[in-house]
Amino acid sequence: MDDQVGHELSAELDAYEDALLVNAVGGAYGRGAERGARLLKKKNVLEIELSLTQPPDQVEARAREVLGSNSRLLTPEPGEDHVRVVSVIGSGSFNLNPTVVTVTISAAAGGSRVTVRGAAKEGLLFKQRAGEKAARRIADAMA
Repeated sequence: MDDQVGHELSAELDAYEDALLVNAVGGAYGRGAERGARLLKKKNVLEIELSLTQPPDQVEARAREVLGSNSRLLTPEPGEDHVRVVSVIGSGSFNLNPTVVTVTISAAAGGSRVTVRGAAKEGLLFKQRAGEKAARRIADAMA
């Protein structure tokens, strides 16, 4: 993946993440919280790039294992040159902030190229950095 493709994937994920986060907040804390989440425009996002020696199918199995142990897996449409594993997990203070974690896997010379992306809505006053924390936690488990 070149930088242009990476930016396109990130932009594509933004709207998908927003919808997942609003639904997760509403499901956990009620309709009032869901409406509030729609108003929060700022997200805390971190993408971590990994180069792994395992082939993409083994990396995908590992991603499903890691994310599935934390929450329910979602099934996005597969891409032409990549596979995504997506889950909404808890992160931030006491793991109460719903966070979308997306692991994007593509073939690379000698193994796989992996992007771990964590994204969470960020409150107005208290910055939990839940997206960053989740991305680091999953990347560490994948490495």
